[in-house]
Amino acid sequence: MDPKLVYWTAALVNLAVIVFVGWRAIVAVRAGDIVRHRRGMRIAGGLVVLFLASYIGKVAFLGKEDRSAWTALDYAILYLHECCIAVMLVASSVALYRAWRFQGELGEPPKLPGSPLPGGLQHTRAGKIAAWAGLFAFVTAIGVWGGMGWRAL
Repeated sequence: MDPKLVYWTAALVNLAVIVFVGWRAIVAVRAGDIVRHRRGMRIAGGLVVLFLASYIGKVAFLGKEDRSAWTALDYAILYLHECCIAVMLVASSVALYRAWRFQGELGEPPKLPGSPLPGGLQHTRAGKIAAWAGLFAFVTAIGVWGGMGWRAL
């Protein structure tokens, strides 16, 4: 099997875990479990950083993909996927920034669910955007991965 396809298969699984852990963390905060929310988001963020580091290694050791056989549809799916990833990264960075501000202004977030937080609305909105973008990134990643697998046959 092509080592690049193996890498992208692992990356797809990693993205699935990121989306799953992120959605579990959202469910946790809606239930008032701020500690579990924070832990889940840290895990998801760590997995994103792990992917970014692994991608640098992948390009260094395996090189970039040969796109000579790619169709216009393949490129369209890839560019849509990359846009979703970009939105996810920007929105999650905004949410993370707001979360750090909670700690800077309050020391620790309040333990009661529904307690107002400075910038809490921006944190929530950015988090929702990041979560939906992550889900769409996963769906489009399946398309990119499927095209790579099809061409590898």
